[in-house]
Amino acid sequence: MRHGSARRLRWILLVALWVACPLWAGETLLVIVPGHPGQVLDRALLAELGDRVEAERGPGSLEIVYLREGELSPAELGQALRRRDLIEVQDVMLLHDPAVTAYAELLEAGVAPAQRVVAYGAFAPAHRRWLRRQGIAHLDLLPVLTRLLAWLRQGTEANRLVGWVSDASPMPALANVLRQGQARLDALKVVGEAPLPPPVSGTEHVLLALPYQRHRREAASLLGTPTAAWCLMPEWFKDGCLGGIQPRVSGVAERLLAMLGSDLEETAPAGPVVWHAARTRLREGLRDELRYRGVPADEAQRRSLGSWLQWSSLGLGGFAMLVLGAAAAIERHRRRRREGFGYDTTTGLPGRPLLEHRLKRYLDSDHAFQLCWICFDRLEGLRETLGPEGAEEAIRRIAKRLRRTVRGEGYVARLEGEVFAIMSFHPRHETGRSPVGMVFAERLQETLSAPFQVGREDRLLLPRIGVALSGGDMTPFALLEEAQGAARQVMRSADRQPRMLVPEDVAPDERCLALTELLGRLSPGELAEQLSLSLEPRFLLADRRPCGGEVHVRWHSPRWGTVEQDELVRLAEGAGHRALLDRLICRRVVDELAGGAMPEDEPEGPRSGRTLWTIPVGLSQLVDGDVIESLFAACEEQGLDSSRLELQFRGEELLETERLQPALRRCREIGIGVAMQAPTRSGRALDAIFRLPLSRLVLEPALVARVPHDQSAILILKSLRDMAKLAGRHITVTGVTTSDQLVAVRGMNFVSAQGRLLGPSRPLSAPDGVSPSTAPGHLAPESS
Repeated sequence: MRHGSARRLRWILLVALWVACPLWAGETLLVIVPGHPGQVLDRALLAELGDRVEAERGPGSLEIVYLREGELSPAELGQALRRRDLIEVQDVMLLHDPAVTAYAELLEAGVAPAQRVVAYGAFAPAHRRWLRRQGIAHLDLLPVLTRLLAWLRQGTEANRLVGWVSDASPMPALANVLRQGQARLDALKVVGEAPLPPPVSGTEHVLLALPYQRHRREAASLLGTPTAAWCLMPEWFKDGCLGGIQPRVSGVAERLLAMLGSDLEETAPAGPVVWHAARTRLREGLRDELRYRGVPADEAQRRSLGSWLQWSSLGLGGFAMLVLGAAAAIERHRRRRREGFGYDTTTGLPGRPLLEHRLKRYLDSDHAFQLCWICFDRLEGLRETLGPEGAEEAIRRIAKRLRRTVRGEGYVARLEGEVFAIMSFHPRHETGRSPVGMVFAERLQETLSAPFQVGREDRLLLPRIGVALSGGDMTPFALLEEAQGAARQVMRSADRQPRMLVPEDVAPDERCLALTELLGRLSPGELAEQLSLSLEPRFLLADRRPCGGEVHVRWHSPRWGTVEQDELVRLAEGAGHRALLDRLICRRVVDELAGGAMPEDEPEGPRSGRTLWTIPVGLSQLVDGDVIESLFAACEEQGLDSSRLELQFRGEELLETERLQPALRRCREIGIGVAMQAPTRSGRALDAIFRLPLSRLVLEPALVARVPHDQSAILILKSLRDMAKLAGRHITVTGVTTSDQLVAVRGMNFVSAQGRLLGPSRPLSAPDGVSPSTAPGHLAPESS
């Protein structure tokens, strides 16, 4: 029984071998190689091909036939292939020109051609043309050779390149190609026949022969000279080659197997390889991009250490990235926890719940403290201009400045939006007041009034600070409401200084708050419908000819009635709509001017007598440039001359003249004038008369109110007149209401003036329900 089982197993193995052997035999790869077995030439390439072919097709799939340097005739080659049963192999690989010659002779002798053939390193032009005609794939070494010559020209800065070939080499047939262009040879010599070169500076030698045994003996004398030689084939390294651009064995083997059966012609994969001792013959810029051979042990150890340090640094960098990611995750977790505990996520400051809890704790223990309510009038407008990112940047900078200013003297919190609060402890008098606390609030006002760097520009945010003191049976909510009410009263005051709540001002302040909230809720279309414009004419004093006028704006609220221009400007700043208000006014003026509501007569005379229509704007909008560009675009759209318009800002808003220079330069380019209403108590405004290229200077009506009875007012007017003349500025007096004032102003040689005495304000437009004859500001002229 056991004997029968063994017999059946033997028959199964024999059948399997009978089936498998033909399959392997059908996939045999024949490689025809010049030279003798065991030679140096292509030894590494054949080993790489053997490993790859046996791994893919099985053992014994690679057969190598050596041509023995031409000793094997075509007939003998055919007999050798028949003896080894290789005459019908379908996959053939031809290495170098001798293999191509032998295969071509086999085909002429009647041997059936293989189905898939690939050649490698054929230099002879006849062989290259034959391969193309036969549709045989070719992995070319000629581009590698030209790259080697160009690399030597640039890398060694050689003035002369000499090529060395064997006596049967196909290179002389390529002499015309190798001696042209940048990658050229200056001379081509035969190894063993030409005399050895003397060592000449600026001359490099290139060995192009294949490393057969005979050629190695002939080239030994050349490679043994002090100049030595560069080489194309890597097998020359054992004989003293310096290196060069050489084919990569693994890449060549991979491409040869991939190109079997195709008709492609590709360049062999190659790269620079240099003997380590010859690196000094190359420029320093190329030494770091090379692979070296013959590296000393200490240098190899140093390079290994450098590689280890490089990988270690990469590992440490990856570890640092992981640590940073973990830190970011921890920070996000902390932010969520802080938000849950009542902390603000943008600034990291305590929120309103934490502040109210702290206020309640100190109120219950009867501790005296002070609460400052801080809000910013222009922060909401900044949100409209720069978007949420710009507003958040401004809020972070405010929080940073508050921390730096307080420095442990108080408890800083962010309530909501642009509102902050500071709880601080200061001594009080018997009257209940705290002068030290007010000094602290004034220091906050001064610090926060300085410009903030937001969006790469300095911007004024106009802080308002309301102060409330603890005491009695107050609650945290009542204390916060009192401080907020005090901040609302600051909006109506002119000096913008910290203040406490004044009881008799509560009712007007509530109206101001209601108007601010109402203005903030209005859309641009609704606000435009409720605005009315009037024009106060301007006259030349010499002959009372009209020369333009100043536009005034009023807001007609359906519930609260008419709001005058000065109050409307403060409300718009509080609601963050000052930029919107200025744009609406400019657009309305352009539309009225285009519709013929303003006279178009241009009086003759100097520049000071031209008809100019003055539009009031805020300084911050003028600096930002939005109002200027929108006004110029509207003039272009309506086909109006922009030089007939003039923008006027209040000098008390001016802090830095340098920030206004680009806007004035732009206005000058497009022809729009810029006027300043100069208050006498602002030193910066007076200095701007000389520093800024203003088109006109406008004096406040309060300066003319005491003329001619007050001698000091007359002296102030004369001083401003002399300053304007010295700076070359045209000056206009406003608020002329009586004939005595007109006589005094004309006697001081002012050029132009405006006021009720000279002409009534004429409505340009009025909202629905307000007739032009009954619109506020439509005043009858006063007789002189």
